[in-house]
Amino acid sequence: MRPHCDKAQAAILRAAATIAAPLGARLVIEELRARDWASLTLTGTRHELDVRLDGAGAAAAMAVLAERLPQEAISIAGQIMAEVVVEPGTADDEGAAMTICALVIND
Repeated sequence: MRPHCDKAQAAILRAAATIAAPLGARLVIEELRARDWASLTLTGTRHELDVRLDGAGAAAAMAVLAERLPQEAISIAGQIMAEVVVEPGTADDEGAAMTICALVIND
């Protein structure tokens, strides 16, 4: 069964896959979560994406992804990517697990 993915999650996953692919790692979606977020003046959504990198370069790709993804200019129509954080998980010869956390503000 494929997890449901909204346009913000799809943009984040595309950016992550684009970074990981040249390093020999394939991005696999484990679980996607989203919850509404609001401040006094803004509304948006907090996203948590549990992903796994498979392939020979998975451990190295996880380190590069953790460094580069928060710096990427991720464009989403009608929304602003306010924050992206990569929380590295376990890594071994088989692959690497991580959670990508993002705050997306409605424009």
